[in-house]
Amino acid sequence: MKQLILRNLKLRKVSLIIYAALIIVSPFYHLFLNKHTVFGGIIYSILSVFVMFISLFDCGNAFRLQFKLGGNKAYYFNHSLPFSAQEQLNAHYLTTVLMSVAGAIVLTDYYNVPMGGEINGVEMTTPMYFIAINLIGHAIAFPKYSEVRRDFIPYWGFVVVVNFIVPVIFSMSLLLIAITTHSFKLIDNVLDYSINIFGIVFIIFGIILFGLTYFKQLKKINEAEQTY
Repeated sequence: MKQLILRNLKLRKVSLIIYAALIIVSPFYHLFLNKHTVFGGIIYSILSVFVMFISLFDCGNAFRLQFKLGGNKAYYFNHSLPFSAQEQLNAHYLTTVLMSVAGAIVLTDYYNVPMGGEINGVEMTTPMYFIAINLIGHAIAFPKYSEVRRDFIPYWGFVVVVNFIVPVIFSMSLLLIAITTHSFKLIDNVLDYSINIFGIVFIIFGIILFGLTYFKQLKKINEAEQTY
């Protein structure tokens, strides 16, 4: 399984190099960079592009790994390799967890850089939300096998839903609460709190769904092995 994890990480080496570079640069960014100068503004803009790219497109790490492995058509090839189905399952799930945590560390380091969807100036894409949508995306898009994606859940569709539609629904819900309770002045005060609570609930839901899908697939593999 170690070899499979290393293979998966090598397939995502460009992302890992970017993560490592951003983490190394982060102390200099916080201590020395003045974004109000010309040079500082240019560096800040470059960093913003990388951080926004991570928050928007690496929210579907399971999708991106599957593309690297050859997509749905490569399922039989992958299972012809000298590794058990359980080893491949474990490697795929661990890769999703590792890449999600690595991306979340970068987002934590650059907490004051625009990341994507925001509500009234408050970032929606928190590190917890980033990890949660990665876990949920893996679970709902790859329910039967960790290498086979559901055809009706495309990567780009997933990216749009979790980064744009979900924040809109969340903000509309807050607005509806404000209208019904006549507490518009409280929105700014509770926005940070609400987004943090939303992130916690989302990550708990993601972990549960991720775990249930894993054990469901593991059970299926064990039953198939007993049959043969």
